[in-house]
Order: sequence, then C-alpha cells, then structure tokens
Amino acid sequence: MHDYLAALLLRGSGGHAHPRAVHGAAVRFGCLASTYLCNNLLLSYQARGLLADARGLFDEMPRRNVVSWSILISVSSRLGGLGEALSLFASMLRCGERDCPNSFAVGALVAGCARAKDAVAGEQVHASAVKLGVSEDESVAGTLVDMYARCGHVGSSWRAFALTPLRSVIAWTSMIACLVNHGASGYHDAAIVLFKKMLILNVWPTNATFSSILKVFDMPELLPSGKQVHGCLVKMGTEMDPALGTALMAMYGRCGGIDEITRLACRMRHDVFSRTSLLVAYARNGCNMEAVGVFRDMLMGHMPIDQSAITSLLQVCSSLGQLRVVKEVHCYALKVFLKLDTLLLNAMITVYGRCGDITCAEIVFNTLENKDTISWTALLTCYVQNDLSQEALFFFREMVRKGLESSVFCITSVLRACSATASLACGWQIHSRVVKLGVDADNSVENALVTMYAKCGVVGFALKIFDSMRNRGIISWNALITSFSQHGNEVAAIQLFDMMQEQMVCPDDYTFVGLLSSCSRMGLVAEGCEYFKQMKTKYNLEPKMEHYTCMVDLFARARRFSDAMKFIDAIPRQPDQLVWEALLASCRVHGNLDLGRLAAKKILEIRPEDPSPYIILSSIHASVDM
Repeated sequence: MHDYLAALLLRGSGGHAHPRAVHGAAVRFGCLASTYLCNNLLLSYQARGLLADARGLFDEMPRRNVVSWSILISVSSRLGGLGEALSLFASMLRCGERDCPNSFAVGALVAGCARAKDAVAGEQVHASAVKLGVSEDESVAGTLVDMYARCGHVGSSWRAFALTPLRSVIAWTSMIACLVNHGASGYHDAAIVLFKKMLILNVWPTNATFSSILKVFDMPELLPSGKQVHGCLVKMGTEMDPALGTALMAMYGRCGGIDEITRLACRMRHDVFSRTSLLVAYARNGCNMEAVGVFRDMLMGHMPIDQSAITSLLQVCSSLGQLRVVKEVHCYALKVFLKLDTLLLNAMITVYGRCGDITCAEIVFNTLENKDTISWTALLTCYVQNDLSQEALFFFREMVRKGLESSVFCITSVLRACSATASLACGWQIHSRVVKLGVDADNSVENALVTMYAKCGVVGFALKIFDSMRNRGIISWNALITSFSQHGNEVAAIQLFDMMQEQMVCPDDYTFVGLLSSCSRMGLVAEGCEYFKQMKTKYNLEPKMEHYTCMVDLFARARRFSDAMKFIDAIPRQPDQLVWEALLASCRVHGNLDLGRLAAKKILEIRPEDPSPYIILSSIHASVDM
C-alpha cells in the first residue's frame, strides 16, 4: 500500500513532494522492492534532471524491468552524455529476453545520438533496432530520420523515412526539416514536393512542420508558393500562433512581400518576437523609415531588442545616412548590453564610416577587445570612402606589420586608395601581395588592379590585366575608357566602347562620361551628340550633370557657343558650377568675353568665395585687349 500511495503522491502532487523525500520514506518502509514505485521515482528524478539520484536508485533496485532501463537510458542520454547511455543499452542487451529493449528505450538512445550528432553510434543503434524489430515503430522511425538529418546524412535520413511503413507526422516533419536545412545542396524543391505529398495523404502538418517549410521560401520568385502555405495555416486556424506568425513575417520579408508583412503586423500580437521580425523584414526590403519607426515603438513599449536586430537596424542607418539615428541605436546598445559582440561593433564601424563620422568609427574600433580582420577592413574602408586615402594606406601597412590576413575586400579597398592618390609604388607592392596571396584571378581584384593602373597612368599594365581577365565587368571597361580619355588616347577610348558593344556589355553612366570627354577633346561634335542621344534611346540611362557638363564642353571647345547656350537652357534642372566652369574655360581659350562674363557671374552666384572666375575673366580681358 505504501508504494502505491507514494506513486500517487509523486504523480499527483504537481511536483510539490520532492522525490528524495519519497525515496527516503520508501527506504524506511521497505518499499524499494516495488518496481512500480521505483519506476515512478525514476520518472520524477528524470523530470527534475537529477541524474545522479536516478542512477543511485536504479543501482539500489532489487528488481528492474524494461521500463526501468528505458527511463534511465532516456535521462542519461539527455543529461549524462551519450557514452553512459550507450553503456546502459549494452548492459540491457546482455540481460537477454527478460529486459529486451523496447521502442521507448531505442527511441531515447537514438534521440541522444541526434543531440550528440554522432552518426556512427546512431548507425549502431539503428542496426540494433532492426535486430530487435522496432526500427519500423512510428516513434523510433521518426527519431531515426531526425538523427540522420541532424548528422547531415540526408541520404540515410531519406532511406530511414522511405523504409517506414506507417509514417507519423514526426517522421514527415523531421524529413522536411532535413531537406530544408540542407537547401544549399539543392534539396528545397524536394522539401516542397514532400510537403505537398503529406497534404495529399491527409497527414496534417504540425506547427513544427510549417515552421520548417516556411524557411524554403527565400526569394521573390517563391512568394506565390509561400502564400499557398500561408493559406494552409489560415485553413487550419493556426495563423495567429505567435511562433508561426513570426515565421510567416520572416518568410514574407525574404520574399519581398511588404503588403503581406504590413497586414500580418496589424493582426499579430505586438510582442518582442513579432516586432523584431517586423523590424528585420522592413530592413531587408529597404523600408528604412518603417524599420526605424518599429525600433522607436519597441523602445516606447520597453521591449528588449537583441543584437541581431540592432545589426539589421544599422544596415538601415547605413542606407539612410542619418548619423543621429546611428547614435541613437549605439546609445541603446551600450545601455542595454553589458558587452557588445564583435559582429555588431564591426557593423557600427561600417555605418559610422558611411555616415562620414570617422572619429566615432575610430572610437568604436579602439574599444574592440578582439579585433578581427573584418574590424580592420571595416575601418580601412571607412578611410577610403571618406577620401582619406593616405590614412587608408598607412592603416593597411599597420595591418601587414601585425601579420593580419588580407581579405579580397580589404585588397580591393586599399587598391581604391592607391587609385585615388595615384600612388603607383604602393600599387606595385599591393599587386605583388595579391599574387602572393593567390587572389590575382579574383574578378573584383582584377577590376581594382585595372582601375589602379589606369588611374596611375600605366595604361599598358592596365590593358595587360584587362586582356587576361576571364570575366570583364563594366568596372574594368570604364576604367580603361576613362584612362585612355584622360591620357590623350581618345581614339582608343572610342574603339574600346565599340568593342564593348560587340561583346554585349551594357554601358553605364561612367562609360558615357569617358566617351563624351573623348569626343570633346577630339572635336567630334556629331559623334558626341549621337552618344548622348543613345544614353536615353538605346540604354535607358538618364543623363546626369556630369554628362551635361561634357556636352557643354563639347560645343564650347568647337566654338559653337550658341549651341552650348541652347544646351544649357535645355538642361532639366539648375546647372551646377562644373557646367559654367566648362563654358568659362572655352571662353578663355577662344576669347569670348561676353559669354565669359555670364559664366563667371553664374559661378560666383553658386560659390561667391571662389576667386578663380575673376582670374580667368581677367585673362580673357587681357587676351582681347591684345
């Protein structure tokens, strides 16, 4: 009687009776001979995570049955490590038919192998399960599928799934999760097919199934399929489950479904998970002000914001270029987190650089305890982006001195600094380092080298690298065209453009700046007008002020001042200083005093502190008087 009362106490007291107290009472009253009581005590120890107590009780038990072994194997695999659970399983097998392992024991051990990601041990247990005749049991089969999936053995997972005659929803879910998690190997389509088959066979997905399949939809092209899965959720009435709602929002964020995100956000409960998902979704889809609005709403609602969400928010700040918002986010992070991780601090360096605050970028860099290559590269890139090329070159030398690894992105950034300063000597050194690192065949590095040599005036080297490139991007073509144009080889620049068209490379804004400059220097007015016309008609490019400046220079150099003025009057927005400077320079060459006065006046209206118009106008007066 005592043992049954103790068992009822353990199971029905809601956990208020500590199993150690009941264990002690059982010892005093001599009730340990009851296997039923001891098994219930084992279950109670398992629920509280007391492995040592469970093992001690098991060793004290005079009579054990398959349930006793199964409970201890389960608790050992979760708390004591896989080795101890395997040892118990081996001991159980040695007991023979009396305590032959059942599906619960095998399933618990397979789950332990899954947690440890030990495929070798899992295969051994699988073989034992086949021998014991429990491998096709629903719970064991589902656990086997999950075990192989966690170990990355997709083929074995699929075989275990295929050999299961009665597949539980756990087996279906585990198999779908396996295919989804190995989507990089091309299994996403198979996951979708399996999910559809599951529905056809009237196996109703669980929340875990939906959470897995929603991860498949990660691009705009898959938005319709994602909506279909959403429809299934609505039909089953589980759409508003907090975890599934968050997964749906993340899916729509990946697929660019902004309208769906907004509608979901209105219906979902405003908790930290849904708000964080909304913030990340807005950030991913360029809804920058909306993301900042969600951030401020979360602050007002005193919701915690994790560091991954803050990293997404920093990307938004980078796009907006709003330094005030960056500092707001930075202050929040410093206030909330005892320690900021390196990934977040690296993102802060980058965003401060893009907002033009080098001082704050340097402060964040100096506070980093564990500076990695990304940290150094981030600050170096900040210097390059803010035209501090000499500082960038010095910083790169410091990186080399410290023996830090140079990434491809780091190399391309420092080559940009060499291009900006026309530092050929430094460019040579970095090129040799590129060869030493074995990244000279990287397309972005090749583009940067072509640009660097072209900007430094060493066109022969630029052309040599260009000719050896397998994939010539628009950046390389532009670098050569601009270099030929700037160094007096305008014919080659135009020929290069013709070759570019033959190879079906579509020009961009920068291409036409180099092309129109070449036409201007060579006096090719008709050709220049035709190229300018092609920008809109053939390539759908909207001319920028640089292109208008080139055209004014083209007409003015050819002494077609009336055409130049007509062109200026036709510019759809207010001409900037460079347009009038181009006109003034030609007025100086050709002695056009009246138009020179107009150009000088316009420049002084834009920049009254600039003395150069007075100097040029004085020069025109002197030449006319002579």
